[in-house]
Amino acid sequence: HDDQHGTAIISGAGLINALEIAGKSFADAKILINGAGASAIACADFYCALGANKNNIVMCDSRGVIYKGRTDNMNEWKEEYASDTDARTLTEAFVNADVFVGLSVANVVTQEMVRSMAANPIVFAMANPDPEITYDDAVAAREDTVIMGTGRSDYPNQVNNVLGFPFIFRGALDVRARAINMEMKLAAARALAALAREDVPDSVLKAYGLEQLRFGPKYIIPTPLDSRVLMWVAPAVAKAAMETGVARRNIDLEAYLDTLAARIGKGEQVMRTQQHKAMAAPKRVVFGEGEQPKIVRAAYAVETQGIGTPILLGRKDVIAQRCADLGLNYAPTVIDPNSSELRQAFAEAFYQRRQRKGVTVASALDMMRQPNYFGPAMVLNGDADTFISGLTYNYPEVLRPALQTVGTAPDRGVLSGVYLMIVNERIYFFSDATVNIDPDEETLAAIAINAADLATQFDITPRVAMLSFSNFGSTRHDQSDKVHRATELVKQRRPDIVIDGEMQADVAVVPELMQQLYPFSQVHDANVLVFPALASANTAYKLLSRLGGAEAIGPILVGMGKPIHVLETGAEVEDIVNVATLAVVDVQYQAGK
Repeated sequence: HDDQHGTAIISGAGLINALEIAGKSFADAKILINGAGASAIACADFYCALGANKNNIVMCDSRGVIYKGRTDNMNEWKEEYASDTDARTLTEAFVNADVFVGLSVANVVTQEMVRSMAANPIVFAMANPDPEITYDDAVAAREDTVIMGTGRSDYPNQVNNVLGFPFIFRGALDVRARAINMEMKLAAARALAALAREDVPDSVLKAYGLEQLRFGPKYIIPTPLDSRVLMWVAPAVAKAAMETGVARRNIDLEAYLDTLAARIGKGEQVMRTQQHKAMAAPKRVVFGEGEQPKIVRAAYAVETQGIGTPILLGRKDVIAQRCADLGLNYAPTVIDPNSSELRQAFAEAFYQRRQRKGVTVASALDMMRQPNYFGPAMVLNGDADTFISGLTYNYPEVLRPALQTVGTAPDRGVLSGVYLMIVNERIYFFSDATVNIDPDEETLAAIAINAADLATQFDITPRVAMLSFSNFGSTRHDQSDKVHRATELVKQRRPDIVIDGEMQADVAVVPELMQQLYPFSQVHDANVLVFPALASANTAYKLLSRLGGAEAIGPILVGMGKPIHVLETGAEVEDIVNVATLAVVDVQYQAGK
């Protein structure tokens, strides 16, 4: 039953973390449970399975302490937890307790009771809708730390059963388990406890209107809106079912994670595929804005997930403090361009490259103090594999130094920025959304080729639509004619690419419309959309992501001489990790060409 075993599992997960934070153990903790119904018995049993000493558990009901020898209002389940204690009332039972678990009624606990508990007490007041004692009253009762959990969403540490059974059943059903046994429930609790120690995604913070949420007294259980719970709990339950012999079907857990990612959404599925590629051959990723908290969090994720080896540019003491402030046990590789021995050599090479373009020896040395010059120079010199910047810069402020340092790829000649858009579980590539303001036909053709080749990198067969306000000559204008000429150039230069245009956007993405009006076209249901100008591409992807509910992944910079990628200003941590993942895959792709 949800209120029975669900409460046990979720509160157990919280208790794992709360005891660690309080510096206590299950074996030694004195646990007081108020309530003696099915939920209370299930919780007590579960805490014992987690390592609690049954002799250290005191249970109370409406008559007071359940003690050995009591005959009033007893049953066989209460007898199991009858204590050898002199305490007879709830107030007396509170004295020196490490943990209070409330499964009873509102307002039965006072501040005086909380003050009588042991140091750094844990109070789980889970009566609904009103707890045994309010969060504010419990925390205010003492000067030391009170780790408090309730069943309410308006207080920290909500013990919400929705964190359990949807995902426990998912894991159990996917291996066709004959039963849900104790090992599976323990696996779920431990998975939830472990997830609470991970960095919290910005999407979760936004959902709760929070700036920060990290492992500690106010965050011991994942929030109900954290989509990662599926990816942590279901596999843990499935694994436990297989290990204990109750699964009728054995599954590959890594492949199972991919299946679960697809359930969350197409974007999650796409990025998980790219993460597999990245993890197969991780690369050195230089982050230009290493002192920024979001970059530190993203770098931590990149390293712990095995995507790559981050190198942060910045001051070592500042970055170390950022890690401490964020609660991350993390010591990343840090290089300060101002004091690095590499700066002199980078400056000399940069001067040789730019000496006839206004750069002096002194100015080159000064430029190499700037991360957006130093980082690309590291990649050019082989000291790193890819460079990422842009969180706090405008796009040109990153792109210009990169172009001056590494230039464009000889076989490309044209830079373009592509966004991978997930719309109603379908994938589209939008280009050029970041670089070329008003491309001519030659540039537009190169943009189309870049985007088509990028789709191929994602194991997607490109179907390219060259967009305009005209359909195949329906409106003659210099702008639409330019798009038509660019289409013809691509057909001549890359006959392997399925491409057509010019066409309007609705015709490009609605197969029935194309078939009805223009059955001669090779492109039905386009997945690569090439826009006639930067304004239209940039506006389209932003409107679609903000108003249309689409997920935007990128930008992905195509055409650089070395793998350099520019973040969207103000990008979230998940976006930065995605770009880093794609950057590592880009390095692999370029190395294999």
